[in-house]
Amino acid sequence: MTNQHQHEKSAPLLGKIRVSGDGLIVRAMLPAKKRVSRQLVGIVASLALIAVLATPGLAAQGPADPSPYSVEGETGSEVYLFGDAAFHGSLEQADLETAVVGFGAHPNQQGYWIATADGAVSAYGASDHHGDANTYDLGGAIVDIAPTTSGEGYWLLGQDGGVMTFGDAGFHGSTGNIELDAPVVALAPTPSGNGYWLAARDGGVFTFGDAGFHGSGANLGLTHAVKTIIATPSGKGYWLFSLDGGVFSFGDARFLGSLSGQLDGEEFVDAAPTLSGNGYWMAGESGTVAAFGDASEHGGLAAGGDEPVAAIAVTPSGHGYWLATTPGRTADGVAVPANSGSGRRIVYSNSGQRVWLIADDDRVVTSYLVSGKANTPARGTYQVYSKSPVAWATHDGITMEYMVRFAYGKRLSIGFHSIPKYGNGVPMQTPEQLGTYQSGGCVRQHIDQAKFLYDWTDIGTKVIVVA
Repeated sequence: MTNQHQHEKSAPLLGKIRVSGDGLIVRAMLPAKKRVSRQLVGIVASLALIAVLATPGLAAQGPADPSPYSVEGETGSEVYLFGDAAFHGSLEQADLETAVVGFGAHPNQQGYWIATADGAVSAYGASDHHGDANTYDLGGAIVDIAPTTSGEGYWLLGQDGGVMTFGDAGFHGSTGNIELDAPVVALAPTPSGNGYWLAARDGGVFTFGDAGFHGSGANLGLTHAVKTIIATPSGKGYWLFSLDGGVFSFGDARFLGSLSGQLDGEEFVDAAPTLSGNGYWMAGESGTVAAFGDASEHGGLAAGGDEPVAAIAVTPSGHGYWLATTPGRTADGVAVPANSGSGRRIVYSNSGQRVWLIADDDRVVTSYLVSGKANTPARGTYQVYSKSPVAWATHDGITMEYMVRFAYGKRLSIGFHSIPKYGNGVPMQTPEQLGTYQSGGCVRQHIDQAKFLYDWTDIGTKVIVVA
């Protein structure tokens, strides 16, 4: 195995403290979360070929409707057709509990596979189901699926670098036993199928089997995380694509253009090469599709936010492509602030008085308005270091629920919790006031939102505070 990767130690967990920003102390701790598995079934019988989706906007700067806090969207994963792509089915909302992370086309053009972050794989058309990782005890989210050239198998990739093989896909190694500096995000098989490349979020490239090493982005000082890797048809090169639409070419891969600086707040999500290797398509989360080199234009979707695009796959003929979407953006479609990190995290915008809960695969799980204190805490990266289901102030019998502590103030700790109540049960503010500054330091939430954040968050979860 050859690899190119830099090492960066993660920050240690902070020690516990027993007093919070609202003068709270720990009363009890809830048990740890349990892993839940499921099976994906079902096919959507029809497809809307034209979607009108709401354009994502910037974070609100003041009071707004505090009501939306649903975890999932109202629809399932849709599959949209362009050029000679044919429809074979898609995931229904009832069967979709985690994000769509990959879409693999069958080489006979009569089917495809859809993979989700929990390891489930759904097969459509002529594609056979060869197994999945839905019942595995995964070390992290599944982030990619790659079919074999025969169409009789596929690889699944975990963000820890674990590679799982199904059907005639061969195992050639993984980074599952390596201490990674950044999660792995994508797998690209070699033309022979006897090897593959893995790409990490920081631009590192790992080679296995007959995959050759042609360079990486680990030493390039990338300003945005790498999202995917695709190989040239010769197997003698590859491209890395970053979230801002940047393109980095290695080996015999040619730079043919990029979307860097052109996405207007939209994030790049996936790319696919032409059959010749002299072109590629790039897809953005709102449905933008850009063609470079000898890639032909077949269209895209209207800009949207409730149902972001997750993947693009080219038809075997090269004359069309599919776009697969995933629920993930919240009902109001407010975009995550730029430069707010990557991976599993909570993002808190102080000026917007809003939080986003973001999963391992960068899917927005939920977002809603909160009430905190101006300029508190300072902008930066923090970690959750303590949780308690009930906490109380040292005066007036004030209590609050679902405390999640992540920062230290001048005298007290700072955390997320429900709207506090006085000893007589009267709330200290109304839900309608969420979105405005009301707190003495902590971040107040609607009770349902506070419980969801509490259950979703583990000790050590990153919290990114932005202006």
